[in-house]
Amino acid sequence: MPSMVNAFKQTFTNLTKLPATQVQQWIKSFETIICDADGVLWHFDKAIPGAAETFNQLQSSGRRCFVVTNNSGVTSDDLVKKANGFGIKLPEENMLTSARAIASYLSSNKFQKKVYFIGEEGIGKELDKVGIKSFAVRGEMGGQAMHDFAKELQLDPEVGAIVVGKDDCFTVPAIIRASSYLQDPKVLFLGTCLDAAYPIGNKRVMVGAAAMIAAVKAISGRRPLILGKPNPWMVKEQRTSGLIKPEKTLMIGDTVYTDMLFAHNNGFQSLFVGTGVSSVKDVEQLRHSGNKKHLTMVPDTYLPTLGHLKEFLA
Repeated sequence: MPSMVNAFKQTFTNLTKLPATQVQQWIKSFETIICDADGVLWHFDKAIPGAAETFNQLQSSGRRCFVVTNNSGVTSDDLVKKANGFGIKLPEENMLTSARAIASYLSSNKFQKKVYFIGEEGIGKELDKVGIKSFAVRGEMGGQAMHDFAKELQLDPEVGAIVVGKDDCFTVPAIIRASSYLQDPKVLFLGTCLDAAYPIGNKRVMVGAAAMIAAVKAISGRRPLILGKPNPWMVKEQRTSGLIKPEKTLMIGDTVYTDMLFAHNNGFQSLFVGTGVSSVKDVEQLRHSGNKKHLTMVPDTYLPTLGHLKEFLA
């Protein structure tokens, strides 16, 4: 049998079709497991059957287990409580969010100014944890004409960064305010992630942070630095400290353009599960596209659900 290090690299191998002993040997090669949250462990407010038991068994086997999510709507503490509610055991320091990544980035760069953010409360609370002042503004403009609003807009000279994430109350005034700040090239433009949409069934989708970021990018003419997946910054601290060793780490996710690309960018092996955003059809299209960039998003392995992994755990 080929070496376990790259045995399945970008082959999208269905582990259920392999001898159990081969899969067990492969799993034993990992010291660290990283899971996405929504689409792998749960789906919005519903548990995905078998996920909690499998995650807990991976953790109780002595492996380091992290949850790395692009969710910036709530704090890492809140997400740990959510995980606990589904029966998933996880220490707070092992829950890594895109909002937390942004706070870490600004803190590590000795950022001293204010942040104006478009997004939900998780961004502001994570910034507050590291002592960075931030604010969001809601309910602006009303019946005022766009021209008048923009002309009369007062900007805070202390703002040194704009952060844009998923925002259920996204508005034109928010675009105007963010883009006005970004006319100053010294003001940083940071984004949580480029998740575009979240399928919720019945041919309906929810809008992701990519739409908000694209709007501000288009009006401001600035390119953002995206600090959520697939940016390796999400686990930079853990990699630097040696907690995460790329050659001994498995990334489990449901989205090819975030989770699987994140695995590729970090040198992790990858396991794609079919319980979330991307589909098997999406992966097959990438595999046969003939595009080298697309191949970086092709998973090494596949299982229908995280729960299917449980049968291979000794």
